[in-house]
Amino acid sequence: MSIVTRKSEVKEYLSTVLTAYRSGSLEACVEACEVELLRKKVKFPLLEYCAHELYSELASDDHILFCDKIEALKYEGGNVILGIMLQNRLSDNFEESLLKTTEYVSKADIWYVCDIIGERVFGYALRTEPQKAISTIKLLFDHENIWVIRSLGAGIHNAVRKELNEEYVRQLFPLLLSKAAHKNKEVRQGVGWAAKTTARFHPSIIKEFEHKIDDSTLVANWFRAKIKIGLNRHAYATRN
Repeated sequence: MSIVTRKSEVKEYLSTVLTAYRSGSLEACVEACEVELLRKKVKFPLLEYCAHELYSELASDDHILFCDKIEALKYEGGNVILGIMLQNRLSDNFEESLLKTTEYVSKADIWYVCDIIGERVFGYALRTEPQKAISTIKLLFDHENIWVIRSLGAGIHNAVRKELNEEYVRQLFPLLLSKAAHKNKEVRQGVGWAAKTTARFHPSIIKEFEHKIDDSTLVANWFRAKIKIGLNRHAYATRN
């Protein structure tokens, strides 16, 4: 299967999708999207471009129904489209978008669903509306679904890497600590990813919570190992 890497090429495929919507129905649009975009190997940045265009073209009342139908198809690239569609809806439908993100992620059966959607929605929400996002994320960190927690870790990683203010990172780190002894692999990977990134970009926060991190009754070795990797990367990046 050839890889679609040129915007000029993906524009042709997208045109077919948009034409199906304009002249047919939402169902026709989804079918065209599957054939023209999802069955092909399209680079993620190009899928993001397509999702932004779809968001602008589709009637607002069709956004969620479109996302529901794309999610049901279970294509890897469909998660990119879902992430960007919901990201765009955050400005006017903040809580609904986070709830739909949680719903889609909870249906995951493989790790990349969590990471693709989580970075694009939870991560973006933290960067643009940090206090509102943190309020919701605090509640979601106790979610019973492991994929949701992994997705939150991906979102926190994304926001911290993209320069989320330290004030907000400090509010998020205790949430990561609350899962620092978790035994599930998916939770460990999502939370550990966020912890490693926090240590890399905000070592002062690690210093502040050092006594808790060193407590073996609260924190497992896997979490401390991620912290150590992050601190080492910070040291390497700032060496003379």
